[in-house]
Amino acid sequence: MNPFLLAILTFALARPVPAAAQDETRYSEDPLLLGAGARPLGMGSAFVAVSDDATAIYWNPAGLERLRRRELQIQHAEQFGGTVNHDVFTLCGPSPLGGFGVGLTRLGVDGVKITTLEDPTLAPGPDNRPVISRVAGTTEYHLQLAFGRSLRSNLLAGAGVKLVSRNLGTGSGSGFGIDFGMLYMPRPDLTGGLMIRNLVPLRITFDSGSSDRIPPVLVIGLALSRPVTAADGLITCSGSLSIGEEKSAADSFQGVRVGIEYLYRDRLAFRLGARGNHFTAGAGVRLGGRVAFDLAFLEHGELDNTYRISGSVYF
Repeated sequence: MNPFLLAILTFALARPVPAAAQDETRYSEDPLLLGAGARPLGMGSAFVAVSDDATAIYWNPAGLERLRRRELQIQHAEQFGGTVNHDVFTLCGPSPLGGFGVGLTRLGVDGVKITTLEDPTLAPGPDNRPVISRVAGTTEYHLQLAFGRSLRSNLLAGAGVKLVSRNLGTGSGSGFGIDFGMLYMPRPDLTGGLMIRNLVPLRITFDSGSSDRIPPVLVIGLALSRPVTAADGLITCSGSLSIGEEKSAADSFQGVRVGIEYLYRDRLAFRLGARGNHFTAGAGVRLGGRVAFDLAFLEHGELDNTYRISGSVYF
């Protein structure tokens, strides 16, 4: 059987049962959908078939086999008016067995003010106003370990495990999930990508006994790269479709992502993209082949525009 069809069938069988059959379980959105790396985000998150840098641990672990040297990448972002802090750390590189990677993601909302009445035994009013009793926050950590290797000269596969720790201020919980990805190159300039996030559904169990369940998501995509001889550069066009991802009615096209990158002399990069209804853009610079910096702009009309910046060191 074609390996891509086999993976899609596996995804279909892994879909969770309805929540009504699991009364103690709430369905939750995966915070990792925020993405990782300013380069992929500037391309509209259409990166499942590109996946050729340290962020492969997030977008498609099969891409770890493409790495030819070690890369340390760090990303920082303050989103939605600075209320959400998002930090990503990845360290990946090649080995005789294949590509290995480790990543740590922190998502935090700090400075949440909890109020109470001056006298909780009385009704609120002019003489009994709300006052701040304490300042709390929520924090979530994801630790990811991943591996990718070649199955054939034009077929790569990879898998990763992620450990999750979630602290909501009112309780804490933990869990783990497994991701699976593939890359297929029918010709040197064309790549097909497939990623099943949460192949084993990620279930976070809290100390209260309740749990959050994050269901599987299937992402498929294509990437085409062509040299631009007259302009001394390389252009990459990519697109992807996300199936099973939670989205609001306002973001009905959120699962459709497209991106384009133009790399000039392997030094300067310019990017455009779209993630559903939202426009993205970005730029990058590589210094001496050892250091790179990338910036992404993500438009969001309902909430707030955000910027992501990431830096890489190669060794």
